[in-house]
Amino acid sequence: MLKRYFAIICLGLTSFFYSQLSLADTNFVDRPDVQSFINKMVVKHGFQQNQLVWLFNNVKIRPQVMRSIRAPIEQQPWYDYQTIFITESRIREGVDFWNKHAATLAKAEKIYGVPASIIVATIGVETKYGKNKGEYPVIDALTNIAFSNSPRAPFFRSELEEFLLLVREQHLNALTIKGSYAGAIGQPQFMPSSYRYYAVNFSGNGRIDLSNNVEDIIGSIANYYKKHGWKTNQPVAIPTRVAKNRYSRTLSEALLQAKVDKNHLAQYGIYPNQEPPSNQALKIIELQNHQGNEYWVGLHNFDVIKRYNPSNLYAMAVYQLSYHIKDLRGRTHHG
Repeated sequence: MLKRYFAIICLGLTSFFYSQLSLADTNFVDRPDVQSFINKMVVKHGFQQNQLVWLFNNVKIRPQVMRSIRAPIEQQPWYDYQTIFITESRIREGVDFWNKHAATLAKAEKIYGVPASIIVATIGVETKYGKNKGEYPVIDALTNIAFSNSPRAPFFRSELEEFLLLVREQHLNALTIKGSYAGAIGQPQFMPSSYRYYAVNFSGNGRIDLSNNVEDIIGSIANYYKKHGWKTNQPVAIPTRVAKNRYSRTLSEALLQAKVDKNHLAQYGIYPNQEPPSNQALKIIELQNHQGNEYWVGLHNFDVIKRYNPSNLYAMAVYQLSYHIKDLRGRTHHG
């Protein structure tokens, strides 16, 4: 039934997209690696070969996708990255978003144990509360990277497989779904695999919508963090000072790659501003500022945020934005 539905979706658009074929400027479907992928989807998942051939015949070459994947924003220093995401407007809009959806956020926090501030900040960093969901057709973005010489191509081939399964399961149109240059979808910017495994119909209306249904968006982010091990009522990161006479560059390079027991911090010249929990391995985080470096101790929940995006800069942006949103709301919220 689902296969037939997928075929009907594609066939219903055939006349339009065949008329646009000259604009596609693509040879993806002629490539042996793409043909091999199509055959795999047919054998492994029961897709119809002619429909996938037609679909990939409509994938456009996107040079800008490849430029973006080679130079992600997370390669910037913290002092630049921070100015993008920790802004007055993003903080203020985060408070507005929280106030508008307070009941749903409270419900998600109660069910999943993830703070409302973290959920709101995640949406703020990812899409500025839904304003920047991405303009690339997801099928184009995933295909361009999946069949490139990027070292991440295998990951994106896997995500392309997940995307086609998602389309079939959710009765979506593979050609019209828009997302980021990396193929992330909706306000939470879930990759297709995350959409399939962690998205929830928090609104209870029977259909998951991560682009426009704020209840589903909030619940899905909370579920994602919970499933990746979020510890309720535990800190995320602690600002830290270091004694330069003991915290050498050589020691720094070693520590930044390792987990550290809190009982060993002082011998390395590391002094957190508050006592870290005893039952968690710690990670030293070094962030580059204009005046030098700032240091933090990252805890378990910091690593959970990094399951969303493996960059220390990303996780710190979510954490700091969440702190400022919660602080401003606490000072301005009444009732």
